[in-house]
Amino acid sequence: MKLWGKSIQVAATYIGTVVGAGFASGQEILAFFTAYGHAGTIGILLATSLFVWLGYKMMLIAHHLRTPSYESFNQKLFGPMIGRTMNILVFLTLFGVTTVMLAGAGSVLEEQFDIPYLVGTTATVLFALLILRKGLEQLLVVNAIVVPSMVLFALLILLDGTAESPMPLSTPSDYSFLWKTVLYVSFNLAMAQSVLIPIGYAIRDKVVLFRAAVIGGVVLGFMLLVVHTAMLANWDDVRLMNIPILFVTDQWNEWLQLFFVFVLYSEIFTTLISNVFGIGQQLRELLDVPETQLYLYLFSSAFVLCLIGYSQLLMFLYPLFGYLGLSTLCRISLPGNVIRKRF
Repeated sequence: MKLWGKSIQVAATYIGTVVGAGFASGQEILAFFTAYGHAGTIGILLATSLFVWLGYKMMLIAHHLRTPSYESFNQKLFGPMIGRTMNILVFLTLFGVTTVMLAGAGSVLEEQFDIPYLVGTTATVLFALLILRKGLEQLLVVNAIVVPSMVLFALLILLDGTAESPMPLSTPSDYSFLWKTVLYVSFNLAMAQSVLIPIGYAIRDKVVLFRAAVIGGVVLGFMLLVVHTAMLANWDDVRLMNIPILFVTDQWNEWLQLFFVFVLYSEIFTTLISNVFGIGQQLRELLDVPETQLYLYLFSSAFVLCLIGYSQLLMFLYPLFGYLGLSTLCRISLPGNVIRKRF
C-alpha cells in the first residue's frame, strides 16, 4: 500500500510538471490537437501512450545510470561534448519557462484579486522557496495535493460539455497531426526531465516508477481528451480565442469560476517549482553553493527578467526545446543496450 501511495505522489508530480498555463488555458491543446478536428483525438491517444512509455523509460534509465540531475543524465546518455551542449540549452529554456510562469502567477493574482503584480510575484517566490527548501519529498506532497483539483476541473468540464461537434467526422486528409503530437510529447517530456530524472535516481523500487508512469500518462491523456472534446464541441466560438477554455468556464457560477482561477494558478505554480527544482539539482553538481541559496539566486534572476520582458527569447527557445527534446526521446527509445553500454 505504501508503494501505491508513493506511485501516486510521483505520478502527480509528473502531471503537475507537464500541465502549465498553456494547458490550463486550452491554448496548447487547441494548437496541437483540436485544430486538426477529430484527428486530434487520435493524436491524444498516441500522446497518452508516449507519455506512459517514454516517461517510464526516462525514469528507469536515470535509475540505472544513477544520475541525480539532467546534467549527469545527458552527459552519460550523449557523451561529454554533446551532453554539455544539451545541458546549456536545457538550462536556458527551463529558466525561460520559469520566468514566464513566475510572470503568469503574478498576472493571475493581479487580474483576479487586484493584488499588485510585484506583491503577487514576490509572494509566489516566497511560497515556492518555502516548499523547495524541504526537498523532493515536499515537491511530491504539493503535487499530490494540487493535481486532484486539476482532475476535478477536467471532470467539471466533462459534465458541463457535450460530446457533439460541429466538425464532421472524416478520415484525416493528411497526417501532419502525428508530427505535431510527437513534438508536443517531446517538448513536455524535455521539460519534465527536470523532475523525472531526480525521481528516477531517488526512488529505489522500479515498480513505483512503472505505476507512476502509467497513472501519470493516463491522467494526462484523460485531461487532454476532456478539454479537446469541450473545445471541439464549441469550435466556432473558441478557435480564435486567446484563452479558449474561458468560453466553457464563462457559463459557470461565481464559485466554479473561482475554482478555475485556483486551478490555473496551481498549474502555473507546480510547473514553476518543478523547473526550479530541476535547475537547482543541475547547478548543485557544478557549484559548491547551498541549495536554498541557489534557489534564491534563480528566483531573483527570474524576478528581474519578469520586469524587463523575456518573450522574444522564449519565442526562440520554445520550438528549439521541442526539437532538442526529440534527440533525447530518440535516445531513450533505443533498446536496453543504451544502459548496458554505459556501464
